[in-house]
Amino acid sequence: MGVGWFCVWAVLASVEAGVGPGGAVKERGVLGRPLSKAEALNVAVACNGRLLQARKEVEAAAGVSVQVRAIVLPQVLQHGEYRARQDALVEANRNREPSVFEVDLPGLGFAEVQGPVPPHVNNQAWGGDIRIVQSVYEGGRMRSAVRSSRLIREQALLVFQSTVADVLLAVGIAYDDVLSTGKQVEVRRASVDLLSEYVRVAKAKAAAGAVTEFEVLREEVELANAEAALVQAVGTHRVAKQLFVELLGQDLGPHVSDDLSLKLTSRLEARPYPRRLSEALGSALARRTELAALEKEERIREENIIVAKAGGKPSVQAFAGYEVTSRVQSRNAGDALHGGFVGGQVSWPLFDGFLTQGRVKEAVALRGKAGEARAETARVVELQVRTAWSDLRTARAVLEAQTKNVGKAVRALELVQMRYDEGAAVQVEVLSAQTALTDARTTLVQGLRDHSVARARLLRATGEDLRFAADAGRLDGNEREAKAP
Repeated sequence: MGVGWFCVWAVLASVEAGVGPGGAVKERGVLGRPLSKAEALNVAVACNGRLLQARKEVEAAAGVSVQVRAIVLPQVLQHGEYRARQDALVEANRNREPSVFEVDLPGLGFAEVQGPVPPHVNNQAWGGDIRIVQSVYEGGRMRSAVRSSRLIREQALLVFQSTVADVLLAVGIAYDDVLSTGKQVEVRRASVDLLSEYVRVAKAKAAAGAVTEFEVLREEVELANAEAALVQAVGTHRVAKQLFVELLGQDLGPHVSDDLSLKLTSRLEARPYPRRLSEALGSALARRTELAALEKEERIREENIIVAKAGGKPSVQAFAGYEVTSRVQSRNAGDALHGGFVGGQVSWPLFDGFLTQGRVKEAVALRGKAGEARAETARVVELQVRTAWSDLRTARAVLEAQTKNVGKAVRALELVQMRYDEGAAVQVEVLSAQTALTDARTTLVQGLRDHSVARARLLRATGEDLRFAADAGRLDGNEREAKAP
């Protein structure tokens, strides 16, 4: 997984480097300039909407990771309070009559003397403190939080890596679709040009009385059919270009034509896949990020069991701080008491109405579900590899057959044309040979596309796609066309 992790961080870095404020692409647009497959992948990495959303998911997971780990770190809390009460609520302030007492005066006897009026008792109170609270024991939750925090981050990156692989596969297929539909337009246009020449020659011969009107009409019908096929191929090519540009995350204004101007420089070729099926299956089980993400999910669920069981265990916290408070007998705000304090607190739910038991059962069930999901995904991954391998074999066989068939079709058309010019062949034979050549060329182009797509899907199924994408420059080298194994 080392190369895969490197690709994840490379993707994140390229997103930062390729996108400016407001999501604007720093590089030029893709319309009207040469664009290789490697460059298309880079543009998609920087601008594809799905990848931009996935990147935000990674950032959100980082926030969740911080929240989970917060129980391990100390908390700094500040508290302040001010309160004022009516004198009616202060008993000493309700009865403030001066005290009377007797005084023995020499020669005069006893006399009553009135004492001073008692002062108002303070009816206002204020205070504040700042304290540090540190969890000491939480029933295993603290160590579990450290592990869960790391697992959450790792799982988020694995999910992001899977999204990157899906997007790169979609962009690569869309690139091949644009190339193949463009080649189909060329094949159909060549057919129209050739049939147009046949119609011109047939009309000239008909004017000279060498052929009948039927032969001219037959040529014109074939030309009309070829022109209809050309129109359909052009429309398919237009749609393929629009889908490709959308995957690149490019915004098209209303002034842009539906026939986009793209200059794709990479070739549509068949590249080999140099591994056996057993090796491909082993690579898939070792490399697929979906399986790794589900393995992280299992471990997270195991940590959740620990957290659930901690609900029935004691919670021990220590605290220390500094407090400032007003005096009881003074209304002077500046006359305050202050000093430090230290202590601890323990809470232990002796009976919580079976709440903890229910949470443990839920966590255990979810852990089992995660294990089943991983096993099922492994079977799906194996099926994907086998299906992609079979598709690649089929595409290779079709490509080999059609590569030879096109040459034969060209030669057959040349021979029947010579025979027709000599009067030894009829018009239907010429038209049949021309149709066979067009079909052979069309099938060859489709075979090239299917082989490229099958290889890309196999790389995706085996988890090797990001490794090949990291060396995407190789896709545009002057490699000679090679046949798949």
